[in-house]
Amino acid sequence: MTIYEKMMSIMADVQYLAKDDRVEFGNTKYKALSEEKVTSIMRAELLKHKLVVFPIDQTAIRSGSITHVDVRYRMVNVENPEEFIEIVSCGDGADTQDKGSGKAMTYAFKYMWLRTFALPTGEDPDKISSEELDAKEREAKSALKCADCGTLLYPVKKRDGSLWEAEEQAVYSGRMFGHTLCAACIKRALKGPQV
Repeated sequence: MTIYEKMMSIMADVQYLAKDDRVEFGNTKYKALSEEKVTSIMRAELLKHKLVVFPIDQTAIRSGSITHVDVRYRMVNVENPEEFIEIVSCGDGADTQDKGSGKAMTYAFKYMWLRTFALPTGEDPDKISSEELDAKEREAKSALKCADCGTLLYPVKKRDGSLWEAEEQAVYSGRMFGHTLCAACIKRALKGPQV
């Protein structure tokens, strides 16, 4: 069989991968498809169809706590080693310590399988609209806390009647005092220490 015939056979064998994991962190809860499940199923298929896959090129970039990797894999037909294809994938991994690259590589490896073999999982990032993501981001930004009194920042009216948004208060107080303050604490700080 050619490499493409073997790939078609794998696609016929593995038609759907159901989510098998639950992710919970704070208020975040969702079902996920584990890398372990994807790798174990696809590994069995590779052995059955005499194919091997390995990374041949990778680049990684870290920005803050996010590591991004671009990986090029080679899939080789063991029965005809001159026959191979190259597959590209990418992944991001969030970690404040030294695990970002590993997380990003795991993500890239998992999605290489899912996209190469067109495996449905029930995941659809397009079901979350940009507007919903923007609203969540605005909500997160509006949850700014005052470093002095601990209250959440909220919009307040300025003397001219316009609103002074929470984000603007945070930027102003950060520039003036080095940390986030609410409007009331900004007012107190501007007056100076009370004796």
